[in-house]
Amino acid sequence: MTHHATRTLQELGYRLTPQRTLVWDQLREDGGHLTAEELCRRVQSQFPHINISTIYRTLELLVNLGLVKETHLGSGGRHFEVEEEVPHHHLVCEKCGRVEHVHGEDLNGADTALLKTRGFELHDALLFGSCSACATTA
Repeated sequence: MTHHATRTLQELGYRLTPQRTLVWDQLREDGGHLTAEELCRRVQSQFPHINISTIYRTLELLVNLGLVKETHLGSGGRHFEVEEEVPHHHLVCEKCGRVEHVHGEDLNGADTALLKTRGFELHDALLFGSCSACATTA
């Protein structure tokens, strides 16, 4: 765990356990949106004795500390990713499940317009459609 997460955990008095390190490293390595179950399978390949409840407790801690973001991508499950410094939204392909990040500047001011016209501050938007690969096969 070579990231500000290490410092954050230690400064707040949390132990840097092998399980926490493995969960964090896997999230950073993957760079995507993993469910707790997917994360558990990946971590178990390196640490076979870890169980799903440990994964959930670790994710809950990392979310509460602002190091990991929990996102609901419309599939009914919770997905987790490393919290980025720059807020982003998600494009979700309804056909293959691919997820891409889109940042505020890519919305051409739509987020600012929502705030100005409706008083609605956009934190996380999910936009559903077809990715370029799926759109060309349709």
